[in-house]
Amino acid sequence: MDQDRAISRELFESAVAALKARDFAGARESIAEAMAMDMDAPEPHNLLGIWYEFQNDFAAARRHYRAAYALDPTYTPSCRNLERIAAYGFSPLSGEADFGLAAGEHAAHGAKLENLAEEIAG
Repeated sequence: MDQDRAISRELFESAVAALKARDFAGARESIAEAMAMDMDAPEPHNLLGIWYEFQNDFAAARRHYRAAYALDPTYTPSCRNLERIAAYGFSPLSGEADFGLAAGEHAAHGAKLENLAEEIAG
């Protein structure tokens, strides 16, 4: 389980780095791998939403932000991105996308879900 989480974290960081470097093919590949590993994780959908924003496909971006929210309403990066892109007067220059990196949100989110699973199982 820890190995899967480490691989997932590595794919997440790889996708973020590729998006920031505007390596869209590399980002898409990392995001697809992360989705294949855990189809119920909100993080890949959030990153795919960002990828679609970079492609100027805002409808697809909103769909993936909503998918991330549906998978986990507590994952705040997708909530912030959805609010930003759905806001009245949105323009691509209206704010920076939330990659989910602030204060280790990805790791903290994973730990929160693991603790919740243990509580339910225990």
